[in-house]
Amino acid sequence: MSDQRIRIGSVVLILLISIWALIRTSEPMEAKTARIQFPNGVVVTAGVAQTQAERSLGLSGHAPLLENEGLLFLFEKDLIPSFWMKDMLFPIDIIWIAGDRVEGFAQQAQPETPPTTYYKSKSPVNRVLEVSAGFVADNQVKVGDQLDIELPSK
Repeated sequence: MSDQRIRIGSVVLILLISIWALIRTSEPMEAKTARIQFPNGVVVTAGVAQTQAERSLGLSGHAPLLENEGLLFLFEKDLIPSFWMKDMLFPIDIIWIAGDRVEGFAQQAQPETPPTTYYKSKSPVNRVLEVSAGFVADNQVKVGDQLDIELPSK
């Protein structure tokens, strides 16, 4: 009986790993990506959230980001968007961008469900980049930095 349990447990483990791998490779990050280069030469490859549904979901429930991976939120007009950390699984840095210029950032935003903290830019922006916590400090990102942003073709 214990050999049968071990075999069943092994099969279940293999199935779970296979499902995780399938989900990880089919996430929207692979579908449409932007390339953002910072003044120090670091390039972030970011999934793009441009519909209301994509922006609402954001990185909620997403596996932790890889190094230099992110999610770029695109807005049709300049506004002061509000972000929360509902259903997040890891902390992030949030970078507020107007055109191709860094307008500000929030560092080390921690997961909160239900959310009690809301993050907002101080001035209108049309783009927001979410990256792993520590990215802003590690790369010495500053307000006013000019970014080279390549958006995916439509």
